Amino acid sequence: MAITILMILYTLLTFFIGGFFLAHQHKPFLIFHPEANKPLSGVIKFGGYSLVILGVVAAAATISQNTVFICIALFIGVADIVGVQLMLVSFFPKAK
Repeated sequence: MAITILMILYTLLTFFIGGFFLAHQHKPFLIFHPEANKPLSGVIKFGGYSLVILGVVAAAATISQNTVFICIALFIGVADIVGVQLMLVSFFPKAK
């Protein structure tokens, strides 16, 4: 039961973060300005779509209650989120 609740929370978080990224492709958020940087906008678009797709996979894993499928969905999610964060690090404003 606890795994189901946590997977539902995980699924909602991935949908929220993916939607947030997709909604902010052409407007500033936090310290990033994708409207002024085309490659950053691409990273945001990739991250948004990959997280929304991951949300669908996580929802399917939650519904199926298959432990192996849940583990695979969590592993892919962690790898995806870390990958997007590592790509975003290269777009931090440089200190002068």
